[in-house]
Amino acid sequence: MSTALPVPEHLDLGKLIAALEAEDPAKILKLGFNNPHSYRGYYDDLAFEPAANITVGAMLAAAREALGATYLGCKGSGEYTMTGWSDVWLASDGHTGESLGRVLLSFLLTNVATLDLVRETSQP
Repeated sequence: MSTALPVPEHLDLGKLIAALEAEDPAKILKLGFNNPHSYRGYYDDLAFEPAANITVGAMLAAAREALGATYLGCKGSGEYTMTGWSDVWLASDGHTGESLGRVLLSFLLTNVATLDLVRETSQP
């Protein structure tokens, strides 16, 4: 039996919303995202902050909230309005991060993400 793998593809906000709309909004994910903002790497792109124990519905609400919203770019570099074609990233506000594409989204949606997000900065 063959399992279809997600095709690696960077998502834009419209595709992200469509993918989330196809999921159960009550499903709780170990790792997801929330808090949309202008991405530090490309101010006209959209980023979401990582969030633990979040529902798909909350992620969808955050994505819909960002559609048409205007955010201030890092360091006051201007205002950027997000559209359905805005590329999306997973990054804390003011930081660069990683592309939010189909493969990463599929891991998030299947609760595969078991990353330890808190790392020690000092060595023994």
